[in-house]
Amino acid sequence: MVWLGHLTSLCALCLLLVNRTFALPTEDAPPERAIPTAITAQPLPQALAAFSASTHLQFVYVSQLALGKVSQAVPAGLPATTSLSHLLEGTGVDFLFLNDRTIKLFEQPRASRAPAPTPVRESSGSGPAAAESLDEVVVSAMKRDEILGSVPMSITVLSPEDMDASGIQGISGIAAVTTGIEYDFSSQYGPGILSNIAIRGISADKGDATTGIYIDDTPIQTPHTVFGNAYPVTFDLAQVEVLRGPQGVLFGRGAEGGAIRFITNEPSTTTVSQLYRSEVSTTDHGGTNVEIGAAAGGPLVAGVVGARVSVWYRNDGGYVNRIDPLTEAVVDADANRSVSRAFRLSVAFEPNDALRIMPSFSHQSINLHDTPAFYAEPPSTRAGIPDNGKLLRQPAVEGLNVGSLTVVDRIGAASLTAITSYVDRNATATVDTTNVAGIVYFDGFGNPLGHAFPTSYADAVPTLLTLHQIQLSQEVRLASMDSAAPIKWLGGFFYSRLRQDSAQDTYLIAAPEEPGILNDQYNTIAEASAFGQTRWSLNSYWNLGAGMRVGWLDSHGSTHAAGFANAGAAPFSQISEHERLPPTPRFDLSYQPDSRNLFYAAIAKGFRAGGSGGQAIRCGSTTTPSNFAPDSVWSFEVGAKNQLFDRRLHLDASLFDIHWNGIQERVQDSCGNSFTTNAGAARSTGFDLGADALMTDRFQMAAAVGYLDVRYTRTLRTADGQIIVERGTVVGGVPSVPSPWSGTVSARYEWPLAGITTAYLRAEEIVHSHNPGPFSELETKSLSYDPRLIADPATYLLNLQLGLTRPGVNVRIFVNNVTNAQPMLQSYADAPGSALVYAYTLRPRTVGLMGNWTF
Repeated sequence: MVWLGHLTSLCALCLLLVNRTFALPTEDAPPERAIPTAITAQPLPQALAAFSASTHLQFVYVSQLALGKVSQAVPAGLPATTSLSHLLEGTGVDFLFLNDRTIKLFEQPRASRAPAPTPVRESSGSGPAAAESLDEVVVSAMKRDEILGSVPMSITVLSPEDMDASGIQGISGIAAVTTGIEYDFSSQYGPGILSNIAIRGISADKGDATTGIYIDDTPIQTPHTVFGNAYPVTFDLAQVEVLRGPQGVLFGRGAEGGAIRFITNEPSTTTVSQLYRSEVSTTDHGGTNVEIGAAAGGPLVAGVVGARVSVWYRNDGGYVNRIDPLTEAVVDADANRSVSRAFRLSVAFEPNDALRIMPSFSHQSINLHDTPAFYAEPPSTRAGIPDNGKLLRQPAVEGLNVGSLTVVDRIGAASLTAITSYVDRNATATVDTTNVAGIVYFDGFGNPLGHAFPTSYADAVPTLLTLHQIQLSQEVRLASMDSAAPIKWLGGFFYSRLRQDSAQDTYLIAAPEEPGILNDQYNTIAEASAFGQTRWSLNSYWNLGAGMRVGWLDSHGSTHAAGFANAGAAPFSQISEHERLPPTPRFDLSYQPDSRNLFYAAIAKGFRAGGSGGQAIRCGSTTTPSNFAPDSVWSFEVGAKNQLFDRRLHLDASLFDIHWNGIQERVQDSCGNSFTTNAGAARSTGFDLGADALMTDRFQMAAAVGYLDVRYTRTLRTADGQIIVERGTVVGGVPSVPSPWSGTVSARYEWPLAGITTAYLRAEEIVHSHNPGPFSELETKSLSYDPRLIADPATYLLNLQLGLTRPGVNVRIFVNNVTNAQPMLQSYADAPGSALVYAYTLRPRTVGLMGNWTF
């Protein structure tokens, strides 16, 4: 708890500096750019374009919103907000500033329409005022700000309020509440670092990533390693955007199945904002959880320079005990505790109305004391308390530094954006491989329980892992600015260079001088690509979109290998290859009869890059391939986005059919040599449906349900007839297979108390179904046959909150996992026939108090 004291002092110091640096104004106000020339009364789309050209402010709205409407005349010299109020008077259109440079236009609810509306800034939604309609969400999924309801793509957006309400602390929580995402990690391999993420069943258990992970415009996904991807913390985010389906045009080779974007809060040069968050909670049969965070931003030089800084700390108490496997005595209670820290600083410099320069830097670290996995079999003698009987503690430490420089300049009717990013990731971990070594290499340790069970601490076999990734990326793009123009376009160029160094050292703890496996890998991957996207308004209702990305990839690598368990590997090998990346087009057609309804159809291609399969090995008259090609998907999607009953009901539905070809599969020749080649084929079908309803002014409900069926369409065998994958079986490999059905339902009821204080009660249920298969791993002729492997059981997670709100304040008592559900997840054994099975589970019932303060 020493660190807690240090961080509390740090937060107190930050608050003092914040209050001194960002003095709160008497009233928040958007930028007051005066319009230099008069704007005549004219059709509203042309008036908005003239206003934007005069002020360099950007509008975000659905084009149908302005059709058939006429603006009021506005004289020159008035402040921007006053001018826009006059311009929109009598049109039924209102506005608010999303930030210093972007204005969202929206239709006023019929019940509240009045002449000369008063503009307000968007709030956190924590005030007690009765709601008249649901908010319209703005996204940047197409690399320009757009209203979510006008984007022809399946997207889920999680606001900070959404994440707080669901108790989301990271990627696992995001995946749990978002249909179409699978996230899990290997319970058999160390401290849970070998993770897997997939959107719509397009997973990556080898090779390049299939899901793009972005912090704003900075890609942080990397090729598959035992450490999985890095994921940013969720504190001080503007929102999280989950883009389903291939994103090859705008996000490239790492987004074959989709992309997840973590959008940070930007600094403002005009408006002060502050955020403080704290939590104290306790977990059944576990430790105490503590979180504190502070963020603040505002002008340093009004209208010219602004900054935003945030600091965050979280201590998660453990709930898995590590026991002595020989005596079953507890040697480390609540061993899977962890500490996470984050810091972010960004600065905005606006020398004129058209130019914005924003450097930013963020650092985060995660220190996991021990693994969350435990022994599912043999079961614990302490009922209800999971035990981990590994000889060695399995810690993991990861640090992620991200620096970026974003320059946005308006050039005539277009916007030029340049992003330079630098990502530096370091990770280390210890994996206790004693049990698997006993089965595979030592024919057991003499324990009557089985080959996997040791008899002495001298039997311990640690594996030490390190990873260092440095990635430099540069993107430059030019995009049209007029939201109502008949043709909207975007084009750009992307370059990245990744250096990835990793090391593995496996040895007997009793004889560290005799390595079992030594493996050092050094890889460099460089990509350059060009992309473009255009959207044509065929008429007032129909829109046609088309895009394409092309590029090339260079990769170089070397491997040093040694050790008695690594005898088949070459002591030194090198690879070098240059490949042209497959073109990735996207086409969509949308019909939007009005500003509240959208119907669309889209066809898109995505891919992941090829790679090296290792040293070529001869087997009879054939030679194993030394590399493998990219695999790709074609996605066909139809969907609808509808706002009904005066925007009190939002519906979002999509139906998809994805064909995955040339899947990178691990196969084996008749000599027993394993290699990766393009041999698999699969199909993923399903749907996603979301609904958000304002039932009354005080009662709101939301529900989402998704169905996913992803199966191989071709049987793949070895030369001697053994099955690698069988047609009709589920893609992924048991237990890491997606749930066919997933869904979330929530309800919130508010009631007024004294003054401006409101109380609320919120309930949420998160459900994932069991996948019944069939699976290749349960086919007796399969190379991966293991009858003990099973898919995860169905899971049900109930969360409750009781809170009080008033403007800027939200305090609540919460109970997560009310029923204390503890299913056995990702059950896995070291080897077929092993009597030792690992698993992990949901965090047990957690009760706590949490508060948010925004100013």
